Amino acid sequence: MKKTFIILLLIIISSCQYDPYAHKFTTIEPKKSELIGEYFFNNQTVDNSIDEFKDENGGVIIPKIIIKANGEFEALNIPYFKGFPPKYNGLITKRGKWIKDVLGIINVGEKENLKHWGIHLIEMPTELKGAGLMNKKYPYDLIFTFGDPDQGEIMIFKKLDNKNEN
Repeated sequence: MKKTFIILLLIIISSCQYDPYAHKFTTIEPKKSELIGEYFFNNQTVDNSIDEFKDENGGVIIPKIIIKANGEFEALNIPYFKGFPPKYNGLITKRGKWIKDVLGIINVGEKENLKHWGIHLIEMPTELKGAGLMNKKYPYDLIFTFGDPDQGEIMIFKKLDNKNEN
């Protein structure tokens, strides 16, 4: 009986994982004005063989997302990871509309759940529609999660903080 209990406990512990980035998610609703600006590619953990992106002439490309106050966005040369498991599928450029929204719920205990705030990029492919927000206060960064969130396959864009420039 004791052996069975230990085996069950080990199965439960090994199967119940947690998104390794969840503690960095934005859980307090940000102001729309705090989301406006430019976000630059910082890193990705989906394919460790890719450490930079290049154009057809071999020049290094820095992917960028621009969130505009008029409700529009521009996504320039964004790495596109598609499928399950996710595989690199090239760079895409799109324009469209965005909205601030709750992307999910973070379970922090039996009685409490927190909202994970983010940005929906309406015209982007499914894998890139939901850009989660990171950080507990401004400036917020963007995180895209691919495949099983417990695997930690993500892509992060850092916000250019130009609030203090004048």
